[in-house]
Amino acid sequence: MNIFASLDPSVKKLLGWKMGDEEEKWALKAVESLVKKLRKRKNSYIDGGGTVEDLEYALAHPGAHSKCVTIPRSLDGRLQVSHRKGLPHVIYCRVWRWPNVQSHHELKPTPDCMYPYDSRSEHICINPYHYQRPSLPSLPNTPRHATCAPPSVSPSAMSLQQSPGSEMLYGSHINGYCGNGPNSQSPFSATSPSALSDDDDFSTLGPMPLGSGLPLIHQTNNINNNMYYTNVEQWTNNVANENVEYWCSICYYELNCRVGEPFKISGSKMTIDGFTHPSTDEERICLGLLSNVNRNNTIECTRRHIGRGVRFNCKDMQVTALNLSESPIFIQSRNANFKYGLQSTAVCRVPPNSSMVVFDYQLFHNMLEKAKSEGYNHVYELQKMCFVRMSFVKGWGIDYHRQDVTSTPCWIEMQLHQPLAWIDSVLAPMDPPDHLNITSVS
Repeated sequence: MNIFASLDPSVKKLLGWKMGDEEEKWALKAVESLVKKLRKRKNSYIDGGGTVEDLEYALAHPGAHSKCVTIPRSLDGRLQVSHRKGLPHVIYCRVWRWPNVQSHHELKPTPDCMYPYDSRSEHICINPYHYQRPSLPSLPNTPRHATCAPPSVSPSAMSLQQSPGSEMLYGSHINGYCGNGPNSQSPFSATSPSALSDDDDFSTLGPMPLGSGLPLIHQTNNINNNMYYTNVEQWTNNVANENVEYWCSICYYELNCRVGEPFKISGSKMTIDGFTHPSTDEERICLGLLSNVNRNNTIECTRRHIGRGVRFNCKDMQVTALNLSESPIFIQSRNANFKYGLQSTAVCRVPPNSSMVVFDYQLFHNMLEKAKSEGYNHVYELQKMCFVRMSFVKGWGIDYHRQDVTSTPCWIEMQLHQPLAWIDSVLAPMDPPDHLNITSVS
């Protein structure tokens, strides 16, 4: 059935300017909702201004001066469209101008816009041509976010979103800020395009050096930071004696459905891309080969943007992710979040051509040693650090209409085998807690 067959003429006309492959039904509901709101006003000078005709003119004449087209601001500033909730100007910029816009941080109002989102007026302008998408947007200084950047990446290149409803492992607030503290480290390194060759071994990547004067996230966790960086030789002798055949396994998901079998990784480098090469290369996973009869348009569009994907490298007691694609990737790693003083469930946005340390084995080992003295529950809790989740193109968290990773179109979960083996060796001789009242009917 053609969902456009019996549409209101204005809705049908506005949908003619829709950009990209956003889900048609969702875009339809967004436009229908907007048309209803705009028709409640008699002319463009009431309730903030803007009519359906003003919007049509703006879309038909992108380079010409156009009026503000506004809707009333809701209590929380967001707009519900079908099962999604987001900021109005972001929603309509995604429909009509930038299908891949992820957050309001990427948008800046034009000087002639009288009702921009950040004006806090009673109305919000949703005219997509009253917003710009500069290459170097700025992030607001709010306690819900921490930002840092490598030398060649903008200060907003990294944004962090706290997934609501998630249990916190260490504390309930982001213990970090952008500064040049003596113990600060940055999760990002930038790399030039020439560094993206297949022979790249990440020798130049990793945490920023301390005291470099770059924007850094200050480490403020209440555990002595020095205990995590003991002598490497001592660490190797005491810990690296548990050999596992595969250092990690990777599962690929589309929404909440796993697609294909888990990939077990033994080599130190692994590239996950969106292409279709049928070879059994042990250092490459081609997601384009995987089929799924339940794919929707959003998943198909996202898969097309995976491109060269991401490369993971396990070297020097760290796992590093390098974004090779032309779209951002989004990573949730409790180990990395603890290392950089972030909330345990924070989501890091990694721009193209940038890298991030997603797991530090030495840090984890020392945390495990400390947890041993604190009991079974503390050791068991560390298993959450052994899983790293990463989505392609689409983000999730507080700034996105997708609130959890299972709502993103394409994502992977990495299971780290060595840390899990360490936890197992510690838990095995320990007695589980007997004070928990757990029964078969509780």
